[in-house]
Amino acid sequence: MRILARLARTLAIGAAVFVAAPAFPAAAGPFPPIPGASSIQPPSASCFQFPYFGPKGHANFDFGSNIVRLLDERGVRVEGIEPIQAKPGNKGIYMPIGWKQDHIDPCNGVYYPGGFVLNDVRSGHTAAIHDIYLRPDGAHAQVEIDGQPQGEQLVATYRLEEFVPNVPMPRPLEGGIGPKYWPFYVSGYLGRTVRDLTGIPLNEGDYLANLDAVVQYVP
Repeated sequence: MRILARLARTLAIGAAVFVAAPAFPAAAGPFPPIPGASSIQPPSASCFQFPYFGPKGHANFDFGSNIVRLLDERGVRVEGIEPIQAKPGNKGIYMPIGWKQDHIDPCNGVYYPGGFVLNDVRSGHTAAIHDIYLRPDGAHAQVEIDGQPQGEQLVATYRLEEFVPNVPMPRPLEGGIGPKYWPFYVSGYLGRTVRDLTGIPLNEGDYLANLDAVVQYVP
């Protein structure tokens, strides 16, 4: 147990080396992706890439019921940026994960390609969130508003005390380990941006989604 606790602490504080995210080929997922946004620049020469620590797996980032209701009432569509894929009915996103596409950058965090778009059909505004880095303070990503790059932003936060105990959870029926319960919360930037674009009343600290992720080591 002491070893597992040390592993969990290392994963969380050292850039959270496990979590939500992507590795099967996009075509293997159950939901069709849309064309992806351009990727960010690779790590500088002073940094380097470790392989993601599991060969394959998947993660479900399921939005809270209040978030789904607000999106539906406004008529906002959630669309995937490959290899991340949107779930039907604005329920969340599906993320294939593993070392075939994800990596750990000691300077920037744990990297996941792809992302998703909030498409406000009524106003024509879009907010694309892609090229995600997970760090101890939350999820950072490149953001584009109506196609205009906004640079890297903190888009969601989480609490270490909710994350650390769940990281080493055995998932024997799925052939791996990973948290079933890992809540994420709306960042100040995401709340302001969504309110400005759509009028949806999101506030910093509101419950955003749960991450249920498993890294698999056997078929």
